[in-house]
Amino acid sequence: MSKILSVEIGNSVTRICEMDFRTKSPKVYKCMSVPTPPGTMEDGFLSENVEFAALVRKTLNENKIKTKQVVFSVTSSKIATREVMMPVVKINQIDSMVKANASDYFPIDLSEYELAHLVLGVDKSESQGERFKVLVMAAGKNLVAGYEAFAKLCGLQLVSLDYSGNSIYQVMKNECGEETEMVIKVEEHTTFASVISAKNLVLQRNLAYGVDAAVQTLMNAKAFEEDSYKDALELMKRRTCIKLSVSGNVKPVEGEETEVEDFDDVDDSEKMLAAKQEIAESLMPLIANVGRVVDLYNSKNVEMPVKHIRLIGLGSDISGLSKLFTNELGIRTTVMNNFSSISWNKSSGEGSLGRYIACVGAGMAPVGFINEEKKKSDLKDVNYKNVTILAALFFVAASAALAVLGLSQYNEVKVEEGRLQRLEATYAPAESIYNQYNNLTALFNEVRAGYRMTESPNDGLLDFLTELEEKLPANARVRSFVSNATQASITLEAANMEEAAKVIQTLRGFSSLMNVTVAGVSTEEVTEEENAGDTAQGSGEAGAGTPEGGEAAEGAEGEGTAPEEGAAGGSQTESGAESQGVTRTVFTLVCQYWPIIVEEPTAETVVVE
Repeated sequence: MSKILSVEIGNSVTRICEMDFRTKSPKVYKCMSVPTPPGTMEDGFLSENVEFAALVRKTLNENKIKTKQVVFSVTSSKIATREVMMPVVKINQIDSMVKANASDYFPIDLSEYELAHLVLGVDKSESQGERFKVLVMAAGKNLVAGYEAFAKLCGLQLVSLDYSGNSIYQVMKNECGEETEMVIKVEEHTTFASVISAKNLVLQRNLAYGVDAAVQTLMNAKAFEEDSYKDALELMKRRTCIKLSVSGNVKPVEGEETEVEDFDDVDDSEKMLAAKQEIAESLMPLIANVGRVVDLYNSKNVEMPVKHIRLIGLGSDISGLSKLFTNELGIRTTVMNNFSSISWNKSSGEGSLGRYIACVGAGMAPVGFINEEKKKSDLKDVNYKNVTILAALFFVAASAALAVLGLSQYNEVKVEEGRLQRLEATYAPAESIYNQYNNLTALFNEVRAGYRMTESPNDGLLDFLTELEEKLPANARVRSFVSNATQASITLEAANMEEAAKVIQTLRGFSSLMNVTVAGVSTEEVTEEENAGDTAQGSGEAGAGTPEGGEAAEGAEGEGTAPEEGAAGGSQTESGAESQGVTRTVFTLVCQYWPIIVEEPTAETVVVE
């Protein structure tokens, strides 16, 4: 198959491309768009609409397109995704591994879903070696059935169904460099944000915001005379109808000079300027949610933050939107117009190629939600009429023989089927218990992590001070004590180096400290009077509560002349000779607390052995 029709059905616009199928550097022959009737598309689910199918057939005939095989790119919040790790095996074996372990990925009735997968890259771990990082997707069969029915109404043959996240990645992985970049596909009601680093898809988020609010705001503004949705959208493409900065505080872009371009006409009235401000403010929820995705990635990948944002989709046609993203997020945002990996002639398409990225990516390498056996049977184009007649006769005879031989086995199977159905009904409540267990486990992990984030090493400061009071030698004196969240600095005084060493050894045995280091040691010379004063103060404090201490106090009060003589003697000593100095050791210790380790709960990853 050389050519394919790739279609993306949006809420208001449907895009169609005729291109090469399953090639890394495809050629886009023709691309066009048609309006999507209201109510036809709802969160990826396509309702049957005969008039819409007739419009698509008419558009294909007018553009002389004869290709009948079609692939759709679908955006829907109902498509379940799960990132899992798998052993490194051959690529063609991954599909069977996904189907064999699908019940571990999704606790749902998989008989009602079609599965697909996308290999994101190789994860290298020292403990577990190399493993494939695989994104597994599950789409409901009722969603797939809507596109199958629509393809038949259009006279087309459905070949595959692709997830829009994969469609975007297949194109942009060839356009992004080694640095980390974000690609945002902005549409009417949704925005798809993809973070690509070193050509690997590392993060994807589907945001429930688009340009619809801005278009509605423009229609309601009296400064613009546009009543229809289509005309308002076209006006926003032709003319800058938004302010390029909402708050006026433009965030600087790394490596670039900050400059706010003003597209407002000089003669704009206050009413016009107010309308542009209101339209820009209606886009702030979209910009804020994109900023949250950027912050989420940057917080976990500090060494490789997002450096550049590329704008595609309907939003790439909105004049001034990229400048608004740049000014509000502080990240250089550019509109994708040129693609090195795609051959495209502008004369054969409507609008820029950035609108059709999802279509092109779906044609390059769709994940395929269509059952493989059904797809192979639909692609067969050989006339088996005679073979079918002979095979029918053979099967009639064989069936009669097998019916007789297999009657008893059939009855046994029916009995077994009844037993299994009763067993299924018995264990059906287990699913709700399993879901409740998962919810409670997640809540417990969040509460535990939140509690541990409130802990601080200073919480154990009382224990440290209590231990210091109990174990510090009596001949050591604390001069100063300073503490922060991780360590304490203590300056102590001892009689000599030996006593200081004993004090240091004692503190190193404290259970409340992880480490004790000596920050500095010095000696100070004090007079005998100062030393005697310190000693007397310590002994006085020690003896204040004893009977002996009380008697000494009374004796001192009873003899009033002795202190005077002592004082006179002291005066004679000072006048006769200098007092002899006493050396004391002063040292500073840095005491490090035991750290508080905060465990953050992580999402459980399913590993296929």
